[in-house]
Amino acid sequence: MLEQVLTLNGFTERESKIYLAVLESGEATIGTIANKTRLKRSTVYTIIDELTKRSILSVNMRKGIKRVSALPPQGLIERFRHSLSVAENALPTLLDMAYSSPLKPRLRFYEGIDGIKEVILQVNTVKNVEPGMIFTDYSQMPSEIFELIRSTVTQRRRAKNFLKIIVPANERNLEVQAEEDSLHYAEHRIAELPFKNYPLELTLFDNTKVGFLSFEQNELFGVVIDSKAMYRTLQNLFLFTWEHSVPKGDVL
Repeated sequence: MLEQVLTLNGFTERESKIYLAVLESGEATIGTIANKTRLKRSTVYTIIDELTKRSILSVNMRKGIKRVSALPPQGLIERFRHSLSVAENALPTLLDMAYSSPLKPRLRFYEGIDGIKEVILQVNTVKNVEPGMIFTDYSQMPSEIFELIRSTVTQRRRAKNFLKIIVPANERNLEVQAEEDSLHYAEHRIAELPFKNYPLELTLFDNTKVGFLSFEQNELFGVVIDSKAMYRTLQNLFLFTWEHSVPKGDVL
C-alpha cells in the first residue's frame, strides 16, 4: 500500500522499497538496506545516489561507514502538494496546447469496468456547470456501477452538480424513479422509447463533453468526446425527449 502511494507520485518500485526501508530504520547502512529490500548492493548504491540528488535521502560518513537517512514524511507530502500546485497552475496552458488545433482528436477510450468507473467519476465530480443530461437504463447497468453512482451523491450535492436522467419504461427504472429524490440528487423521467432495454448510456456533462458507456458483458467500455458541436446537437435531442417524457408521479 505504501509503496503504491509512492509509485503513484513519481517513485520507481525500487526507489519506494529503499525509501521505506531507510524511513523504518531511522538511519541505515548500505548492508542493512540491501538486506531489507533484498536488492543487490550495487543497485542500492545507484538508487541511493539518485534519491540523494533529489534530496529524498541524505548520506553521512561516520567512523568510515556510510549511513543513510530519509526525508521525513511531512517533507515528502509537502513536495507532492507543491507538484500538484505546479501542475494545476500549468493546466490552462496545457489545455490550450491540446485544443489549439481543430484537427486534433479530443477523444479518450476507457476499457473494462474500471474504465466505466473512471468516466462515471468524471461525470459525478464536475463543479459549477449546467445540469448533466443522461440517457441510461438501470436494468442493464452493472450493480457496482450503480453503487458507485450512489456513493457520489453527497459530493455532487455539495458541488451543485444536478442530473437530469431519462430512462426507458421498464420495471427496474420505475423502481429507481419511485425512490426518494435525495438518494440521487437527480430528476428521473420515463420515456416511451421503441426499445424497453438498452445496454448503452449516453451522458452530456461539463458543458462540452459527451460520454458513451457500454454495459454489455462482453464489451464493457467508456468513450468521452470533448466537442461543443456534438454536445449541443445531442443536448437538443435530449431536451426535446425530456419535455416529452413522464416526470415522477405522472401516469404513463
